[in-house]
Amino acid sequence: MQKIGVIDIGSNSIRLVLVGLYDSLSFRIIDEIKEAVRLGKDMDKDEQLHPYRIEKAIEVLSFFKKVCTASGIDKIVAVATEAVRKASNQKYFVNRVLGETGIKIRVLSGFEEAYYDYFAIVNSMDVNEGLVMDIGGKSTELIWINDRNIKEALSLPIGAINLTEKFSLDKSMDTSSIEALNGFIKETLRSVPWLKKIIGLPLIGVGGTIRNIGKINKKRLNYPLDHSHNFHMDSHEIIEIYNSIKDKSPNELKKVKGLSKDRSDIFFGALTVVSNIIEFCSISEVYISGNGLREGIIYEHVLGDKKPVEDVLDFSLNNMINYYRLNKTHSNQVWNIAASLFYQLKPIHEIEISPNKILKTASLLHDCGIHISYYHHEKHSFYIILNSPIRGLTHREQLIAAYVSAFHRKDEFTINNYTHKKLLSQEDLLLIKKLGVILRISESLDKGMNSNIEELQCIIEKEIVKIKISSKFSPTMEIEDAMSAATVFNKLFNKKLIIES
Repeated sequence: MQKIGVIDIGSNSIRLVLVGLYDSLSFRIIDEIKEAVRLGKDMDKDEQLHPYRIEKAIEVLSFFKKVCTASGIDKIVAVATEAVRKASNQKYFVNRVLGETGIKIRVLSGFEEAYYDYFAIVNSMDVNEGLVMDIGGKSTELIWINDRNIKEALSLPIGAINLTEKFSLDKSMDTSSIEALNGFIKETLRSVPWLKKIIGLPLIGVGGTIRNIGKINKKRLNYPLDHSHNFHMDSHEIIEIYNSIKDKSPNELKKVKGLSKDRSDIFFGALTVVSNIIEFCSISEVYISGNGLREGIIYEHVLGDKKPVEDVLDFSLNNMINYYRLNKTHSNQVWNIAASLFYQLKPIHEIEISPNKILKTASLLHDCGIHISYYHHEKHSFYIILNSPIRGLTHREQLIAAYVSAFHRKDEFTINNYTHKKLLSQEDLLLIKKLGVILRISESLDKGMNSNIEELQCIIEKEIVKIKISSKFSPTMEIEDAMSAATVFNKLFNKKLIIES
């Protein structure tokens, strides 16, 4: 395993992410540290980084270097964005950092910054088309994704810090300053020719501002999951947040639930950019990405080139299978059996939607709880699947997959309808139980973990479902184990289960 440290020197904060890279095109986040340095703040009229901010940045980077050394990091990849990119004393800063910390900084162009945002999104979200927006401290990157490729991209010199400074938003927000702010942002957006062509596409938000918007909305909704990546909002919810805080004083903003205190003084300007983008492009749906520039760099190192993965979910599941050292042969056999059972039982399970992603996730990862303990590992599998970065699933799909996996041994696992009622309907509760029994039978039919079952056929009669299997060896033990699910099968499908070779 190779370990790399990715350092993102932004205009607002400096972040370090420690990553373990494996030979099997998989990776794991080991640690992450963030410090709000505000490197882009207090720049003078000549665009020089302020001496105090430089000293603070070097102090933080020196600490990050020590963390990397203590963690056995093989390589440090350090990049800087808009504040350093525009600084007239850029070389002075970069040379001082190299001389005092040994860290070599690569200053990204606006397009490179936008590209890494794109590469993070396209490898971690199931999106074919959309507008990506990354609001930083001194710039906003806009990327038009079409057919999973970059169609257009640029970096605008507006961000949370410079908008706050330009319109003194950290001191007061009266009607005239808000009107001037909105007018300035609208004028900036009108200067982008291709932005007028993007009407009604989903907006995918990257960065601290959009994550804070999501946190505020989750507090308002009492959202049951702590996930930020792929959190979905209707655009009117963001406009409601904007309207609810536009008249608040800087001190009142600090009390807004979900808004980070270290961002409250620069939040409103960036939120105004989001609200204007929503209006300008007639956006109705907004998705939050927990991945951005740093993850784009990580994916570049993992994949070894700039070609996106073909299937986001498959890549993510493979990552987990490798990390938890699961038996790939067994996992794939269980998935193949489960998929076959599901489609052959279609006439009786009455599941209208296609739960392919859900059933695949639950089947391939059903044993991941053994990583914690074999005993009651179905409960551990539930927790791991629900709280792991499984990309390509909605929050609802991930929650259902976690529950389905928990039913792969017994039908005694309790569905927490009180906590998860905002995400699960009554139909979802029944879906969980039906997919759960299918998974339970499927795992039993590979009890020996030797892919003994070669083929199966479901014969559906008036009162009976007969599963006929062909196998390499005698399947007696597999059939006996699978028949332990007969009672719950009969309860769910109102048919007696018979399995024979």
